[in-house]
Amino acid sequence: MTRFSMCVLGVLAVARVAGADDTKIPDDWFYDGANRPAALKAIEGKPAPELTTQAWIGDATTIAASRGKVIVIDFWATWCGPCMAAIPENVEFVKKMAGRPLAFIGIHDANSGWNKAASVVTSKHINYPVAQDSGATVKAYGLSFWPTYVVIDHTGVVRAAGLLPNKVADVVEMLIKNAPSSGGSGAAGGGSAAHYFGGERRPEWLKAMEGKPMPPLPADAAWAPAAKSDPAWSKDSVSAEALKGHAIVLQFLAPQGSTSMAHLGEVAAIAKEFAPQGIHFIGVCDARAKWPEATAALASKALPFPVMHDTASGQTAGSFADAVGVKVAPITVVVDASGVVRAAGVRPDKLKELLNTMLADSAAAKPSTPPAP
Repeated sequence: MTRFSMCVLGVLAVARVAGADDTKIPDDWFYDGANRPAALKAIEGKPAPELTTQAWIGDATTIAASRGKVIVIDFWATWCGPCMAAIPENVEFVKKMAGRPLAFIGIHDANSGWNKAASVVTSKHINYPVAQDSGATVKAYGLSFWPTYVVIDHTGVVRAAGLLPNKVADVVEMLIKNAPSSGGSGAAGGGSAAHYFGGERRPEWLKAMEGKPMPPLPADAAWAPAAKSDPAWSKDSVSAEALKGHAIVLQFLAPQGSTSMAHLGEVAAIAKEFAPQGIHFIGVCDARAKWPEATAALASKALPFPVMHDTASGQTAGSFADAVGVKVAPITVVVDASGVVRAAGVRPDKLKELLNTMLADSAAAKPSTPPAP
């Protein structure tokens, strides 16, 4: 069967909704019911693959950057009649959901039709970002027909694959109802405004870090070892392999500053509680600090995690700080287990609460393993 003959109208639906008393979506909500493609069923209950795109019309975004919202992905193409017919419904749905925690994204076929996408966006008044797939996203989501709408919950887990169009709103409402209120402060995952320095006035450069991958640690940085052995600690650096798959707290500091050292002490106390739960803590010392004096000051804190002396980068705090987007210290940055910055500028007195929420979200996102037959 060709992709054109398979250009049937499909939309994603929730297989099981977290926190909805194990509610199951009826098979007749899905295109082709219980016989919908196995590849679509297979992605439900699993973390949503990240988007891989070639071009954008509108603001580029990612799954990670939309964390905390329910996400609808419309896989479509200008050559697909049912896709084009569904666009007005998409537009009206996005209008209806204004101000609510929804992210709607259109992903266009990689192979053909993109040259007409801009004119379609204009003529149909599309009010959501549209991207051209690289081809990898369609493969990652197991698509075999267009359009297909994928619904992802606030934790980044696929909850639906193959719903009928008139069930999309029901699924989204169900997921929003079961998502905790975020308070609207963090872009990538971040709790309420009260969790951050500056609250609602938190600087844009802090918000801009969220939703982006954590850059690699400099290979040539100097390290001050932890007073207690950290599982990520190797002979002379922190092992990138050991950090993989773990949430990370980065504490940017300037050892000559009393506020930096006070915050460092607060984060150290939290690290003792959360490190056994698999969260790694790393201190990042301003590159401009004199390292011998800095290590002496750090030793007095008996930290339970290692501290890296950032590598020089002009007159800034260092190359790693530049790559993350940190401009001043102290700054606390939380990176989730997928390696994406989830919260930047967290208050030390709110860090514990935020980490508990993240651990709970992570536990809820893990798919259950069915019993052996």
